[in-house]
Amino acid sequence: MSVKIIWDAPAEFVEIKTNPTPEKAQVGYLKAHDGVLLRGAVFTPPKPRGTIVLMTGYSEYIEKYFETVSDLMALNYCVVIPEWRGHGLSQGQGKEPTRLHLADFDINLCDLEDRWERLIAPLPKPHLGLAHSMGGQISLRAAQAHPEWFEALAQSAPMHGIRLATPVRLMLRLAMGIYGVLGKSDSWNPFVPPGEHPVDAKTNHVTHDLKRFRRGEKLVTQEPRLQVNGASLGWMGAAFKAMQASQKPAFLGTIATPLYIGTAEDEALVDNGAHEHVLTHVQNGHGDFYPKARHELMMEKNATRKAFLKNVEAFYQAQSSVA
Repeated sequence: MSVKIIWDAPAEFVEIKTNPTPEKAQVGYLKAHDGVLLRGAVFTPPKPRGTIVLMTGYSEYIEKYFETVSDLMALNYCVVIPEWRGHGLSQGQGKEPTRLHLADFDINLCDLEDRWERLIAPLPKPHLGLAHSMGGQISLRAAQAHPEWFEALAQSAPMHGIRLATPVRLMLRLAMGIYGVLGKSDSWNPFVPPGEHPVDAKTNHVTHDLKRFRRGEKLVTQEPRLQVNGASLGWMGAAFKAMQASQKPAFLGTIATPLYIGTAEDEALVDNGAHEHVLTHVQNGHGDFYPKARHELMMEKNATRKAFLKNVEAFYQAQSSVA
């Protein structure tokens, strides 16, 4: 079974030898409500038993997940990746192309809503969510707003809170307020300089697997348009506001979609305590702790990523109608 997506504009994949494009792939652009072109991709095995909506994290892009897509297709899942605004080859709205900027974090949710009927709804059911980091925050809000979308939602190190020392958090709030009043919210964070590529694999904080890390760096250096070098203060303010709102028990208590969270022990970016908080307050929460793992569970060493994907598959089978 293969569903032909009608795109608004053609798109392409960035390809390198060490990151082969999965078979049966479709890629193209769909227009958001404001005309911004957002890239999406669909990967279909011969006999799909459901569809996984793979929602990527901060600064990520479709090609980074080719290996994971192939693993999921081997389990006979159709995989669809709706690339986020300002990420990968999708258009953004910041003045600097490599700087993420949003006035409202839920623009990401609106972008998903704009594409749901054309990109995701036609694909084989059940529809299952798999989200990493920033995609975890977006998908949590999507599950709350649209309980009919996902039969089950799995998250890898979701961004339900950020690890920041209290003094840094206070300085950021002050800077965001001042820059907002001055109309300069689309500016670099003065406390976090723009990133540079390639990043030294030995100093990365997201995976113990240097080969997979270098593969990602090779992709963004070969195609600079994939690069996200940082976020504006406006983006950070919008993200903090969204995380604060989604941590409220009253919000979490309305989420009925079965939720699974994979938490990494060697986490340097997100707040693991927020994972426990979320699972405690949603209606149907499950989770596992992955020892000696860093933030990117799906880009980690083989033992960790295989364990995570195995647990996600078991969660789907237990919590949905997938065969």
